[in-house]
Amino acid sequence: MIACIYEGNPVPYKNGGPLRLIVPQWYGMASVKWLTNINVINRQFHGPFQTEDYVYYPANEAEISPFPVTTINIKSIIQKPQDYAILSLGPHYIQGLAWSGKGNIESVQVSTDKGKTWSEADLGRTSNIYAWVPWRYLWDTAEPGEYTIYSRAKDSEGRQQPMTPFWNKKGYGYNAAAKHHIKIENKKA
Repeated sequence: MIACIYEGNPVPYKNGGPLRLIVPQWYGMASVKWLTNINVINRQFHGPFQTEDYVYYPANEAEISPFPVTTINIKSIIQKPQDYAILSLGPHYIQGLAWSGKGNIESVQVSTDKGKTWSEADLGRTSNIYAWVPWRYLWDTAEPGEYTIYSRAKDSEGRQQPMTPFWNKKGYGYNAAAKHHIKIENKKA
């Protein structure tokens, strides 16, 4: 799709205006800025951004050839509590957002024991395939101590966030399960 309006105004130059090509389900770097013309071709385009700049360069021992950054990986993030937060004993919501470049977010799971066990979070709105999906999980902290909490999302295409990301030299597409360190103090809220 071609965007000419951004928040009710013409697309600013710094955001790629006057016209910007938006490629749904792909990372923003694949959306061409400062669009001036479109040429239809019957082969893969081999411009510098597709062959050198926005490219996954896997580890040499992976035996995978470099390939362009395109579809957004499935991902969730933890917004609350913040990493290294200190909380009191009692119930607390763990909450965040999830999204996917393919399919709909079907579930977000949360672990409060370093990934040993997982529980389902409650999802917010899920009707728009391109929207961020809010999620939350009620965690009743019964014991003081230090915790590592994780979140991981799964989509309708069967993709799930990995515990370890796909390594690539430029770090594109990072989508390992979100991780926060939390300390619970021995006092009630």
